[in-house]
Amino acid sequence: MTVVALQSKDIGRIGVAIILGLVVVGLLLGLIITAIVGRVIVLIVVVALGVLVWQQRTTIQDHVKKCQLNMSFLGIHVDAPKDVQTQCAKVSR
Repeated sequence: MTVVALQSKDIGRIGVAIILGLVVVGLLLGLIITAIVGRVIVLIVVVALGVLVWQQRTTIQDHVKKCQLNMSFLGIHVDAPKDVQTQCAKVSR
């Protein structure tokens, strides 16, 4: 059995193959990382909006319980339903 040494053209081909492999792996990792970062950003935005809406809902609920019917939801004036207005009018008499 004879052992053949690598020729310079073989080393060039191996080098090009390794570089192409690294470029493909880099592109795939870039796509995966971009997708993960995008999902994390969307998750953070959705959770923050959920907390904001929950806090606003709680504030309105507290106002209704105290019959303070001058309320706003995210800066927009909100009128209480008619049955709540009549119930508050009965309680205040």
